[in-house]
Amino acid sequence: MYLCKRMRSSAKHRFLLSMLFLSGFSLMYGQSQTKYVPLTAQLEIEVIIPISIAKESNLSFGFASPGPGTGTVTVTAEENPQRTASGVASLLPSTGIVSAGKFRVTGTPYASVNITVPDWIHTLNHQGGTSSLNLELTSSATNLQLGAAGEDVFYVGGTVTMWWGQELGQYTGTFTVTVSYD
Repeated sequence: MYLCKRMRSSAKHRFLLSMLFLSGFSLMYGQSQTKYVPLTAQLEIEVIIPISIAKESNLSFGFASPGPGTGTVTVTAEENPQRTASGVASLLPSTGIVSAGKFRVTGTPYASVNITVPDWIHTLNHQGGTSSLNLELTSSATNLQLGAAGEDVFYVGGTVTMWWGQELGQYTGTFTVTVSYD
């Protein structure tokens, strides 16, 4: 009887040991078979032409004269700008150039472009003096649709305010325009 118990115990141990080494049975070590499940994700990128801007002409008001009081001179934001005076300002025949600022935008064909022209009052300073004039800018567009060649233009005009006793001479200043893809 003792031999029978020992054989049963030995058979039981062999059975347990064989179960540990069989592939697919591993309670002690977790899951022995890993399932591979592929998942596909899409990757997207849009390569575009960098946007650029170039100035083709400056904003120029020509010659004007102040009168007794306050007056303005305006240049419209277009290819062939109109120059007008109001208040006590007078336009003088201009041997210089009268032009709107012209800017060419280049980028991806048919892209929509936002244009930002500053809407605050700029100061024009007298060359060689201490006097100044105020300038308010206007733009021909706030956005553009570039054409098939990937370019278009916009114009910047403005209004200068002057007054009696204004120091005579040339006044200059700068402004910045910004373009970005929509």
